[in-house]
Amino acid sequence: MARMAPQEVADELGMSLSWVYENKHRIGYLQFGTAVRFERTDVEEYAGRCKRGPSNGERKTWESLCDTEKRGTAGLSRKRTTVSDINERLTDLGKGKSKRASTSRPARLN
Repeated sequence: MARMAPQEVADELGMSLSWVYENKHRIGYLQFGTAVRFERTDVEEYAGRCKRGPSNGERKTWESLCDTEKRGTAGLSRKRTTVSDINERLTDLGKGKSKRASTSRPARLN
């Protein structure tokens, strides 16, 4: 059973020492007299609980409710935006293929 000092936990999580002491009850700690120690497995589990967003395996199924196209229904239907839709748009923007750039605007009269 590997035990870590508060400074080691701060370094591992990339947080300040004071943050570690303020949040020790969330991580889980051992107290021997006035000394505070953390078990490595508890620190790793805490970091895992803090993870947000899709994991690599779920990346393709992560969806948003944003509009991506109108689908010929007068704009009443919404299509779910997937990560691949976003990546495709970013690739198109990088190549200068923006949908907005392809539409022509009427000339303004002064």
